[in-house]
Amino acid sequence: MKPVRTEIVVIGVRERRTHALLLRLPGSVWALPGVDVPAGTTLEAAALSALEEQTGIRGPHLEQLYTFDRDGGAGVCVAHLCLVALERQALAPGPGVVEVRWFPMDDHPPLAGDAAAVLEYGRSRVRAKAAYAPIALQLLPESFTLGELQVVYEAVLDHDLDTRNFRRDVLQAGIVEATGASRADGPGRPAGLYRSGGGDFQVLARERRIARAIARAPGSDALRR
Repeated sequence: MKPVRTEIVVIGVRERRTHALLLRLPGSVWALPGVDVPAGTTLEAAALSALEEQTGIRGPHLEQLYTFDRDGGAGVCVAHLCLVALERQALAPGPGVVEVRWFPMDDHPPLAGDAAAVLEYGRSRVRAKAAYAPIALQLLPESFTLGELQVVYEAVLDHDLDTRNFRRDVLQAGIVEATGASRADGPGRPAGLYRSGGGDFQVLARERRIARAIARAPGSDALRR
């Protein structure tokens, strides 16, 4: 049986840019979080364990991305995607890890092996999926403003959205609900706070509704190609 490794593409949004979480290993080698999968362990369990032990991130939702051949076909790497809200995560390098750091997706250090290709595949998946599903909600704290939601979508899709149309479409799609609270970040009227609707059935329904909302955004045709 071929040796199997799992690696995790962890993505967040900071300062209007998508970021990736990388590990610095001894010898100043930068890599994705990951581990060789022990016999009798599921891929997801191995990925979750590695993520917690190496970075301190606990219990996130993982999506399997793709299976990459390694070592000339002698081994395989199963990549997972993990979207997180940076504000919720306290990073803690684990044993054998020198440093854990967020880097902009388009400005990260050279990576070991084919990790750069794995990372780019993860970014492409997020960008494509954001065009039809409300996955951007996973990149936000528990409560957020509509402006913050728009910033996350713009960072992931890599283009500006019309504010008026975006807010109208998001509210009509029902992917968020008002918390009843507000926040003042400067002069002017405080912004209302929202949260995800939550629930498995509602998530599936939201994915169908957001398809119509986000598909009307400029550039969405190119994303579906």
